[in-house]
Amino acid sequence: MKNSERIPVIDFLRGLSCLGVLLYHVRVDLWIGWWRITSYPQEYSSFAKTMAWLSIPTPFMGYAVVLFFLISGFCIHYPNTSGSIKLCWKTYLIRRFWRIYPAYFAALLFTACISYLCLTLWGDNTWNVSKIFRVATLTQNYPPESGQFLSNPSLWTIPLEVEFYLLYPIAFLFFASNRNSLLWIISLGMSALSILLSYQGYQWLSFTALFLWPSWLLGAWIAKLYRDQKLNRIKLGYLLTLTGLSLGVALMSRYQNWETWTQYFAWTAFYSFFFIFCLSHAGLLDRMIGTRLTVAISWIGKISFSLYLIHFPLFKLFGYLHREIFGEKPANFLISLFYLLPVIFLAWLFFKWVEDPIHQWSKKKRKP
Repeated sequence: MKNSERIPVIDFLRGLSCLGVLLYHVRVDLWIGWWRITSYPQEYSSFAKTMAWLSIPTPFMGYAVVLFFLISGFCIHYPNTSGSIKLCWKTYLIRRFWRIYPAYFAALLFTACISYLCLTLWGDNTWNVSKIFRVATLTQNYPPESGQFLSNPSLWTIPLEVEFYLLYPIAFLFFASNRNSLLWIISLGMSALSILLSYQGYQWLSFTALFLWPSWLLGAWIAKLYRDQKLNRIKLGYLLTLTGLSLGVALMSRYQNWETWTQYFAWTAFYSFFFIFCLSHAGLLDRMIGTRLTVAISWIGKISFSLYLIHFPLFKLFGYLHREIFGEKPANFLISLFYLLPVIFLAWLFFKWVEDPIHQWSKKKRKP
């Protein structure tokens, strides 16, 4: 999205989504775990057991990645909703490449260094050269076997983003010819097909655009509604009711461990209504949360791509360091949360020294 068309609440939503993913992962690599504390309560202090309750919301935050997909679809399509526009698809694809792959590849190298360090010092078993190659070539989500580099499994969404970018030109033609209904029928049909195939042993399709495309497309559709100022016509009470009800269903789906695809659609519904609420009532949102907190989360949103790319290997490294010093991972969840501060700081450095310079250089190269 061009700076001239930048929508402030988008950075806030990026920051919120990124924090949700980070909090979900904190409990994986930087905390002793709820099961350990509740199974052996005599081994831990009352304060540690009390602070464990802070972790209760975190299992529900993993689906915050859906909000990333919505935002991505919104930001890609929004600049193209202002009228009769003929896109140069070659320029579009080159721009998308420079926007994500160099930083992604740098994050992979960073992850590989940390993974090898953890292997050397602590015998970590996630080092795998073949999987590093799979991640580098954006093929980790596809057969013949799982290619996820477990030192940074969060990178699975980047090949998915590439799939979204490749599908968008086709979606744009449908939007431009006002064939929205047909586009939605095809998109939901793709998702339904992937669900059916997953029951036949093709679970890997759940990590591809064949299944996840509707959430990205929904973000693009919301961009058009926002441009046409149709979101403001939705009554606040009606919108809050839909947001609250969809959140209730989404929480229930996760708590009761429904089928993965039903959880995905439930959380997509919630984040879609929440997204619309934030876009149409940004002022109210600011008053509800507070300006200072909004500004802080929006700042995190500006570095969210860098933060998303490198947070997991840093969690792994800090987890090993903590165990080296104290004998085990933090029992106090508050201490686990404290590690977010150095991770955010290092992500800011990655943004300042890697992501942003590459982005600025690529923009200069595109100028005639």
